[in-house]
Amino acid sequence: MRFAKYPKTSRSSKLLHLSESKTTYRYYAYGRQALVEALRLAYVLPGDEVLVPALICKDVLSSIHTVGAKPVFYQVNQNLAPVSLPNSSLIKAVIAVNYFGFAQDLEIFFDYCKKFSVKLIEDNAHGYLSANIDGVLLGNRAPLGITSIRKTIRIPDGARLHISDTKLSELIPAQIPPQLSLNEKPLGARYFLQSRFSKVERLTRLPLLRWARSIVRLRRFLTTGEFIATSTTLAEIEVVVPVGPRDSSMKKIHKLNEQVEAKRRTKLYRRVSSALDKSKITPVHGRLPENCTPYGFPFFGDAEAAKNVQRIVNSFGVEVIRWPDLPEAVLADAPDHYSNLWLVNFL
Repeated sequence: MRFAKYPKTSRSSKLLHLSESKTTYRYYAYGRQALVEALRLAYVLPGDEVLVPALICKDVLSSIHTVGAKPVFYQVNQNLAPVSLPNSSLIKAVIAVNYFGFAQDLEIFFDYCKKFSVKLIEDNAHGYLSANIDGVLLGNRAPLGITSIRKTIRIPDGARLHISDTKLSELIPAQIPPQLSLNEKPLGARYFLQSRFSKVERLTRLPLLRWARSIVRLRRFLTTGEFIATSTTLAEIEVVVPVGPRDSSMKKIHKLNEQVEAKRRTKLYRRVSSALDKSKITPVHGRLPENCTPYGFPFFGDAEAAKNVQRIVNSFGVEVIRWPDLPEAVLADAPDHYSNLWLVNFL
């Protein structure tokens, strides 16, 4: 499979599609693999530094370590916007995150990258189907972007690298290889059961997925003493080897009715927001911006408040999770809004 322009989709014609913005793309099994390739295209070399938000999942660091670079953290405030961006002569790339599918304001990042001649990478892991208020699809706004499609639709793998800089796209295959072959692994029994349970749950309101998760977590607790699986420090330094996604996952992506999925998520966000109106939590966002397809409903609160939210949203067939699994270097001095961040996940 060779590089191609992204085809027009069923989304509103107001949105600026990848085909219109001259963005090339390629697919991977996971977002961290796409990030490795983005770092290579940005000429991040061993010994270089990469600016990354401290509010991030620890496995993102594995991509940075894979290319031999060092992560340098910048803080974000309660609006999940950068407080400041530190400078160093070793910094070669900056990662900006569209948290939960909401468009990050990139102005400070554009100014920084122009001033210091470094590349911007738009981490759009949560933002599949989402666009900014100008109708530009997220992941398209920087020279390089990544989107983890599998986090929005129920498939075992599937991520995308966006290359919006023409000069960078010309580096293929000199800097990175052409599109990796799709693998022929079947979707598997776990995917099949989750998909069936999800469909039945939405039709009947029977909480089949929640029951299945409870059984899995009980088994994990009896085996490990922990209900929730957490990644270890090794997740930060794991060597990431890019591979192609399943052919079956790609077929699911291409068959997806994007407009229907976007409407489902938008409607669900408003229902959850209304249901939680009088609960003791603080929503991260006061309203849903135009063109935003939410990954979920993020909020701040303590563990007890999160349990109460779960009870309220059980009837919607969704789960409350804590996000993110912070890097070890961030944990010790993490501000309260990092550790009190939760998400009503719409997957």
